[in-house]
Amino acid sequence: MEFLIDKDDLLSGILVAERFTAGKTTIPILSGIKFSAYGSTLELSATDLEMGIEYRVPAQIMEEGDIVISTKALSEILRKLPKGQVLFKQDGGQVRVESGDFYLTIPTLESDDFPEAVPNQTSPLIKLPKEVLKNMIRQTIYARAEDSIARPVLTGELLELKNGKFHVVALDGFRIAWRWEEIEGSEFSIVVPGRALLELTRAISAGEDFIEIHTGSNKAVFYTKNISISSRLLEGKFIDYEQVVEIEPKVTVVANTDLLLSSIERAFVVAKEGSKNNLIKFNIESNSIKISTESEIGSVYEKIDCDTSGEELLVAFNARFFIEALRSVEKPEIEMKFAGEVGPCVIRPLGVDNHVNFILPVRLRSDG
Repeated sequence: MEFLIDKDDLLSGILVAERFTAGKTTIPILSGIKFSAYGSTLELSATDLEMGIEYRVPAQIMEEGDIVISTKALSEILRKLPKGQVLFKQDGGQVRVESGDFYLTIPTLESDDFPEAVPNQTSPLIKLPKEVLKNMIRQTIYARAEDSIARPVLTGELLELKNGKFHVVALDGFRIAWRWEEIEGSEFSIVVPGRALLELTRAISAGEDFIEIHTGSNKAVFYTKNISISSRLLEGKFIDYEQVVEIEPKVTVVANTDLLLSSIERAFVVAKEGSKNNLIKFNIESNSIKISTESEIGSVYEKIDCDTSGEELLVAFNARFFIEALRSVEKPEIEMKFAGEVGPCVIRPLGVDNHVNFILPVRLRSDG
């Protein structure tokens, strides 16, 4: 195998692919990246057997072939090389890398032993603008469970198409984050690990217009023009999120998103030093929310003007849950519906139906 490639293009691909290699493994080849040079394209493949990637970069191919390289040292060296072309030439069990008067020789691994990173046989599910999917993931991913031995499915996100709407949903038992867009297609429902979706959003470049979602071999596969990413699917079912977020509000509040977020962030500085619930209190009165908290390092009190309708209410929440929900909102105002002191809060950007956050309260101890 022999090819010539732009150094920056190669480095960009390696840095993305390295995130899909196995960090700690007893299978050495999983710590490497497979270089496949055919036609006018170099394809970089990596997998940790949970998820995989194929990253395609234009190159001048003089001799076609496949090799597997451990790229830890290579990526560091590429960072320090000047801009320009880099030549790779295989010589037996090693590859020679040339850039000007610089020469590097590194050993290779047998490419025949490299596992399939992305399934060859898949069935298409949906095609949508890349930025739409990235935004839907960004506005929900924080609500997944970080670790759930009892229900591993909650560490992933639900992606499903039904009734002409594509839904992305995350939940951890205390909150739900839900986004949907109107998209026609055949109905499906899959749960993809949160880690894979985060890597997907990092890997997709700004130049990619559309992304296709496929399934095959019990995996989800995401295709763009230059990247293919696969992930195993999680087994299990999500609750009926559409029904759960339908509540009977006792009080409705419309507030400025940034003002409320800033106030809760200030209170969180104190709240996080107290209980693990990061407890803050909302005392909702006529056209105001009084936000308060206290811990060993002190106490916070702040009044925020807003529009309210319904009864007065004292309710407590995990400050971090509220902060993450509000940071996902792109509108200047939000509508919050509270179901009472022991009921949930449902948050929507004002005038927007397809972006929903559902947060359960923290029970306050009775003074009696």
